[in-house]
Amino acid sequence: MRFAGLYSGGKDSTFAIAELIQRGHTLSCLIIIHPKNDESMLFHYPSNRLLGKISQVISVPAIEVYCESTDTESETLQLEIGIKKAVTSFHIQALSHGCISSNFQFNILRNICNKYRLNLLSPIWHIDSAVYYKTLLNQGYNILITRVAALGLDSRWLGKTITFSNYLELKRLSERFGFNITFEGGEAETLVLDCPIYQKRVVVKEGAVIWDGVRGIFEISEVDLIQK
Repeated sequence: MRFAGLYSGGKDSTFAIAELIQRGHTLSCLIIIHPKNDESMLFHYPSNRLLGKISQVISVPAIEVYCESTDTESETLQLEIGIKKAVTSFHIQALSHGCISSNFQFNILRNICNKYRLNLLSPIWHIDSAVYYKTLLNQGYNILITRVAALGLDSRWLGKTITFSNYLELKRLSERFGFNITFEGGEAETLVLDCPIYQKRVVVKEGAVIWDGVRGIFEISEVDLIQK
């Protein structure tokens, strides 16, 4: 089945795409939505300026759509514009996404897919978090934390990659402070620097921690794409 992959550069959208390719589906294009700022309820904000370049590691065309507002109605409209372009230009039959438990996001995607008679592919919907992280790390995903916004996650996590050992620390913190360890509620955001479907590695050339005392971003100003 030909599909378009919603792509934020984060672990969930990237893994969803990789899982579907492994199952025999054909990735026709990526859809990248650029939110106006980090108040977006639907889309990742950190590093989005670089996603057009970063997406080249997957070697399929990318459709980029820019949002001028952070209200849900406006963002949903821009999302639909991106999906419609994928239908028109690449004749896709399905759309992939990285939602795990957010009915809010899932229902928006389902409604748009129903409108354009697309299959909504949800390979990590309701996946067990422990199984998920074990799979990511065993498959060699290099996952960089680019934003934190939850009690229990401080500036030390910004710019840090997730490993087997610090995953256990994340798990303890999530149990203590009550945040979602998959980060789907906006507790944190990530950028995949390498994984099995990347033809090149993403290397951060310049980055800086921006911290306001409660939440923060690892602001990446430049990356290189290095042949594997």
